[in-house]
Amino acid sequence: MSASPCRVTVHCGGTSTDLTLPATMPVAELIPSILDVLGGPTLGRHRLSRVGCAPLPGSTTLAQNDIRDGAVLVLAEQSTPPPAPRHDDDAEAVAAGLKTTTGLPVNRVGGALTAVAFTVTGALVMVRNAFTVATESNGTVLAAATAALAALFAIALFRNVFHDPIAELTLAILATTFAAVAGLLAVPGVPGAPAVLLAAMATAVTAVLALRLARCGVVTLTALAGAAIVVALAALAAVLTGTRLDVTASVTAVACLGLIEMAPRMSMMLAGLSPGPARSAAELADRTRRAENWLTSLRAGFAAVAALGATTAACTAHRAIPLAALTGAALLLHARTDRRRSLVFLVAAIATSTTTLALAVAGAPRCGPWLVALTVTLTAAALYVGFLAPTFAPSPITRRGVDVLGCIALAAAVPLACWTCGAFSAVRALSLQP
Repeated sequence: MSASPCRVTVHCGGTSTDLTLPATMPVAELIPSILDVLGGPTLGRHRLSRVGCAPLPGSTTLAQNDIRDGAVLVLAEQSTPPPAPRHDDDAEAVAAGLKTTTGLPVNRVGGALTAVAFTVTGALVMVRNAFTVATESNGTVLAAATAALAALFAIALFRNVFHDPIAELTLAILATTFAAVAGLLAVPGVPGAPAVLLAAMATAVTAVLALRLARCGVVTLTALAGAAIVVALAALAAVLTGTRLDVTASVTAVACLGLIEMAPRMSMMLAGLSPGPARSAAELADRTRRAENWLTSLRAGFAAVAALGATTAACTAHRAIPLAALTGAALLLHARTDRRRSLVFLVAAIATSTTTLALAVAGAPRCGPWLVALTVTLTAAALYVGFLAPTFAPSPITRRGVDVLGCIALAAAVPLACWTCGAFSAVRALSLQP
């Protein structure tokens, strides 16, 4: 047996048997041994699969298929597939093979990515000029607002005439980008908290309008609107209290980490899955799908704002670098626990962690050997998590330990944010002694 066994229940015919299988052995090599234990017929092709799922690839292991202790597998005989057609001419074989392959719409996707890249680049340049060049911005605001309105009008045109969902989503992103630029530059002077508040509200309103006009990108636009609303609330708090940028960003990052934990309950409430009268199967399936979309949108928006807040705080004040590192670690742990939204959490965690590493390296130019060791350690950890860890089935104790680490990281974020904001020093300076 392998050093990493996996305890599963295998159904074959009308019997169920509890087996301990090696998690690092290919599935194709496990099937003959399972048939010997169960005493079933050894003739024919047999495939191992989850209940109601496609068969497991024979070249992969149980660990690579995320088969853990307690899983239920089905061993069934597979009918012999029809023989592949044979061609006398190699040219006919090549042509037949090309007919069965399908590719992505490269022209449309490439055009969409190029349009978004040009728009984001232009927006960043305009924002940079607002901080560095003292010029009149009325013309820029008018042009950006006009571009946003034109993009919204084009969404309706593409929906009714061309019927292209990719173009509609691209135009929605362009409209929200131009609206954000117009809102940021509409406030006279160097952009501050009031300008960020106006830009966030303009982004949220435009995303909601695009959501009503477009017939696609519901999850993306909802996440964008939710993230903009959170940023607007943070900017409003900064305007009312006059706090520093690093303080506002740190508190926002910690608040978003807490909101990520609350997102499942919020999505159930928004989708109407709270306890109530009995519902039909169709209605329950529809509400479940809506709850899944709400959960993806909420967690994507909160993760993006948490990463943005942590990196902004670290760029503004070096004492916020530990908080940014902790935020990146918390987001990375969420990528392990929430497999359906792991890509969103991975992108946010990678952006936060790499920015934190860059700031730490830039702040300590004389610690070259230590920085090299830190970089190599983080790189080795990433390679282990990405390539080696999936080949082993983690034990229940290991999984529970990772969950405990996530709870510790979330609990440590609050006092660390208080230290970053200087709350402890402020309380100490009060000298509350009789």
